[in-house]
Amino acid sequence: MMDYKNLIINSKSVRSFKEKEVEQRYFDEIKRYIETSKVLVPGIETELNFFDKEEVFDKIEGLAGYNGFLIDAPHYMFLLSDKDDNYIENAGYIAENARLKAGEFKIDSCWITFKDGKKIIDSVGINTDKELVALVAFGYAEEVSKKMLKATKTGENYSQSEMEKALSEPASDRKAIEEIVFMNKWGESADIEELETRALLDAFSYARLAPSALNIQPWRFIVDGGKVVLAVDKDALESEYEGKIASGIVMLYFGLIVDTTLMDSKWIFDIDQKEYNIPEEYRVVGYCNI
Repeated sequence: MMDYKNLIINSKSVRSFKEKEVEQRYFDEIKRYIETSKVLVPGIETELNFFDKEEVFDKIEGLAGYNGFLIDAPHYMFLLSDKDDNYIENAGYIAENARLKAGEFKIDSCWITFKDGKKIIDSVGINTDKELVALVAFGYAEEVSKKMLKATKTGENYSQSEMEKALSEPASDRKAIEEIVFMNKWGESADIEELETRALLDAFSYARLAPSALNIQPWRFIVDGGKVVLAVDKDALESEYEGKIASGIVMLYFGLIVDTTLMDSKWIFDIDQKEYNIPEEYRVVGYCNI
């Protein structure tokens, strides 16, 4: 089994890649892993394709990347998907899982933003009825940096936890658990000791390391009895797509830790927005039974 905790801790978004190419066998292994792995929404057909820089860079430059700046990398992953309910969240879940698997092989990566997936598909010449739902750069980083996981604002008495022992700087810009996790109702900060007692502290500690556009951490959780409800700040994001991708990624991180420490997790998307008095700028995504 993959060491998901260590992979999440060491996952990083790379902006500068070496020219060194990744051996094809690693991409073959990533594809095999994804084909046999748990997905967020079963039944949605997806397709994972890896391209070398010389195959696609000139064709997608100006069509992909933040403000049109395409990160120069040796390889790019295109995730295509049939369009169905929650297919974008599912794409975030799958593509980030592929990034974690790549990390197991010491391969670095970075999410690449885009606005018009059809233009990219047409430019590259992919013959498909599916949509482009995720684009990720792969290669080997020029520089290596590490994350630090501080579970709480105070850090009181948790310095010996497995989460903090293995880490070094600099995730200090990450929101504390008390800021992103509420207990029973919106705005009531979760109690760290209670989360630890309920075996949820690990899951939230690693979930808060999930990548998001500009690292704004748009997600919030409500622990309601046997449910963990997820909401996303839609006003803080440039597009609905970004919110859905971020939702899928944080669902993956939370679920991977719950799966290994507590029980088999399952996210359910059918939930009433009004039930938890969540502010209008947030969209309720779904909940996980625990």
